[in-house]
Amino acid sequence: MDDKLKSTLEKVVRLTHQNAEFDTELRKALQIKPSASNVYTKDDARLKHIESYLGLDYNYLGDRQSLIDYSFVPEAEIRAQLISDNREMMRHRYGTRFHTISFDEYCRYAHLQAEMLLNYFYDKKDHNLEDVKKHILEYNPSAKISEAKSLGAISYSSKLWAFCKEFSIDNISKACLDNIRDVRNRSSHRSPETEEITIAESRRKLTNMGIPLHKNEGYVLTRQLKEGTNAYLLYNNMVNNQDWFKEYNFLLWVHKAPYDNIMEALESICSILKTNINFL
Repeated sequence: MDDKLKSTLEKVVRLTHQNAEFDTELRKALQIKPSASNVYTKDDARLKHIESYLGLDYNYLGDRQSLIDYSFVPEAEIRAQLISDNREMMRHRYGTRFHTISFDEYCRYAHLQAEMLLNYFYDKKDHNLEDVKKHILEYNPSAKISEAKSLGAISYSSKLWAFCKEFSIDNISKACLDNIRDVRNRSSHRSPETEEITIAESRRKLTNMGIPLHKNEGYVLTRQLKEGTNAYLLYNNMVNNQDWFKEYNFLLWVHKAPYDNIMEALESICSILKTNINFL
């Protein structure tokens, strides 16, 4: 298949994701009937075959163990969207199918999956919106969700922190799931040059305080802070939990571009859903 046809197919796929009416008409033209139940049907199999054909780099990505398996989701439409976002995420990691390598875009598609998975969890686990709110508040009492009129109106952070607390998600995964939202929100306003300056300034500030930093990565070596020392007191009173320090850590994380950690964080959510939701 030549590049022009590949480009045309790419545009068709994007239109199906962006325009529900076009997606419906395309399914009719291809004689793909909407799934009326959660049972895996011949129509689902046919859709999967078409997706594999349109996903011209699918085999390339499929050979990599990091590609998430969403087969545990019985609803065809939800499963297809998660798979689509996951493939887009991976294409922006490896620069396949006319995509450029972009950590920002990788985070954007990772966030789409994380948000959908969290909504899916609470929608499946609880009977109604009030039960969802009670469930979230049980693990995140400070969440401001009383006025929310729908599950989607509850902030991502409120759901995320409750979910992480309930299932004791490790700090690395928790930070990844939190940071991908910030990357998505900032992507159109970020300036790598300004970020480098901010990192350098904050690093000098910490060094001047006598706070020990990792030689290469720049994060604070908290285990080397001895209780009662000047560095210990400065860190706890003038550094930790300060906005400039949070920004410094966030920028260190972004510049490190921890692709694998983000993938592992998404996989941890999937693993929890598999064992904590009744799909029947």
